[in-house]
Amino acid sequence: MSLDRQTTAANGMRRQGYTLVELLTVMLIVGVFSGTFTVLYRLPSPGQSTEREVQKLARWITNLITISNRTGRSFSLNCPSNVTRDYLDAIWRDTAKKNTYTSTYGCKFNRRGSTNADSVYSPQWNSMAPTITITVSREKAAYYVIISRHGRVRTSKTPP
Repeated sequence: MSLDRQTTAANGMRRQGYTLVELLTVMLIVGVFSGTFTVLYRLPSPGQSTEREVQKLARWITNLITISNRTGRSFSLNCPSNVTRDYLDAIWRDTAKKNTYTSTYGCKFNRRGSTNADSVYSPQWNSMAPTITITVSREKAAYYVIISRHGRVRTSKTPP
């Protein structure tokens, strides 16, 4: 007997269409693939993406402080208090080269407080002056990255 759908079955009738088992198998495969892609490629909520952004920014700043301590080079963190933007600049004081951190999740950065001066980290004194709190926000979700005067970086859901 041939596997062609148009051949005649044993009882003399032509077989047309698919069996129920074949249809259910295809539906199961499509369901598994769509479920997998939904889980893998879902978009995070504003709160989740802001929290991820805060963690990523804190790691970036900690990495800058580590590099500064190893090389003995100081840097300034440019984050004006009256401007909201989607990037931050760290400028190495000896070479004036910029390291730019750009938001991955569409978050905005703003400095809390009234001072508009750049915060400078000095590895000789292991200090950041003035201290800085960066607000990271997306839609209604806001988190904070706090850099103490001793160069310690922490994150918070509430303003300091």
